[in-house]
Formats: sequence, structure tokens, C-alpha cells
Amino acid sequence: MKQIITKTAGLAWQTALKCVDEEGHKVKDGVKDLKEVMNVFLTVENPDQSDLILEKFADQAMVDWMRKNFLSLEPVANWGYSYGQRFTDYYGIDQIAGIVEKLKKNQESKSATITLMDPKGDVGHMPCIVALDFKIRDGKLMTTAFFRSQDVGKKIYADIICLGEISKKIADAVNTKNGELNILIVSLHLYEEDRDKFTPVLKS
Repeated sequence: MKQIITKTAGLAWQTALKCVDEEGHKVKDGVKDLKEVMNVFLTVENPDQSDLILEKFADQAMVDWMRKNFLSLEPVANWGYSYGQRFTDYYGIDQIAGIVEKLKKNQESKSATITLMDPKGDVGHMPCIVALDFKIRDGKLMTTAFFRSQDVGKKIYADIICLGEISKKIADAVNTKNGELNILIVSLHLYEEDRDKFTPVLKS
């Protein structure tokens, strides 16, 4: 397993991008050519903090799109759902509220976990984020996400920003500090057609 530890979302993006560019193996997913590193464990120590890399290179439209996906109950086109719907109205269940309630009752709970999978309904698009887990340890909220797949070029920094915002919201609600974000990514990949777009990030 490849381990990457960084301070902020922009550094995580740059480091993970370099990892795939330098160590990735070529894979063909349908008609798309990509480079891939399998089983990456990425830690972002301050996921809700910006940095110069994000300020210089991040696509704000992608960040805005991801925030809408994470917050809205309106389904994403061609998905049939949004992450926001899975978080807060999944078959009528508000999973985020459930996490807050569970951690308020027991700050050392081992089962503050939510799922985004629907094996029956996810026929058009399977969520890239399969599950999120929240644990309070040593006075901080540690968030762990399991990704089946992660686009290291276009989306990884936007996902980190949004996950950092969700974890901070939960940490504030249970009156604790927001800690690190850990992401286990089975397929960390970069589409070959996108590589040239991110050369400035790689070389910065």
C-alpha cells in the first residue's frame, strides 16, 4: 500500500498527482486510457485549510460543483442521486444527524459510520465514495473515507475540501476539534487525456 501524508488539500493533490504520474500503471477503462496506482492511503492533516496550490491552480467551478453535490438533495444528472441526498435523506434517514447524535452519546463510539452505496439502485453510477467513518480520539474528530475510485486530476482536491467541511460541521456539533482526514483509495488514477492540463501543478 502506498501512503501519502500531507498538511493541506493542495499539497495532497500535488503529491498524489506526482505519485500517479511517476508510479502509475497504464489501464484501459472502456475507451479511456489512464494511469493508476492501487490502494493508496492518503492523510490530510488540515483538510479545511487552503494553500497556495489551491489558490493558484484549483478550478473553482469544480469546487462549486462538488459542494452542490455534497449539499444538495437534487440528483446529479445521470446519477439518480447526490451525495447530499445520501448523507441527509437516504430513504428518509439523515445519516449526518445520526453521526452527531451517536458521538454526543458516546464520544468513543466505534460505529459512527455512514454508507453511500445502494446495491439495488446504483445501476447508472456507483458512488466513488463508498463509506465515511468518524471517530473522536485524543480530543479530535478523525474522518476516514473509503473511495473505490478517485480522479487525481480533476476532482481529488474538491472532494478533500468538501469532506473537510463536513467533518468540521460534525466536529463543531459535538464540541470537539476537527482532526485529520484519511482516505483509502483503491484506484487513484489520472486520465491520459487530462495529463497536460495538470503539468503546471506537477512542476510547481
